[in-house]
Amino acid sequence: MKSLFYDFESADNLSFYFESVSNQKSIVKVVAYTPIFKDADIYFLGFGDVGEDGTIDDLVVSNNQDFAKILATVIQTILTFFETYPQYKVFFEGSTKSRTRLYQIIINRELENISKKFVVQGLTEFGFENYQKNRSYDGFLIQLKN
Repeated sequence: MKSLFYDFESADNLSFYFESVSNQKSIVKVVAYTPIFKDADIYFLGFGDVGEDGTIDDLVVSNNQDFAKILATVIQTILTFFETYPQYKVFFEGSTKSRTRLYQIIINRELENISKKFVVQGLTEFGFENYQKNRSYDGFLIQLKN
């Protein structure tokens, strides 16, 4: 995916902040990587809008007309995360079934490029398997290739 992305800030390459900007509004967004459990080698990618009270809303529909740029920014944070933490894996899923399906459509479209640098797995009811196009997944796990 060769889209423009927003500049982002991070103090630790685990939480990334950026602003989604349109003519109507500016929205602070965060992409956060947290270990699934203590001392885990799998980090969960969480993403959402930052509310005025500091809470993160991953269900909001911003409608800021910059989806491609936001997605490209999230992808850039993944690359930055792996530059700092190459030994870890990243798990992500949509906050809704439709968002998970959207992520899968994007992975299907970009799989050839993604697979050059990453191992991609999909989560089924039976666990993780190597990612296959045209198969439905509940979540996704990526890691750098050795």
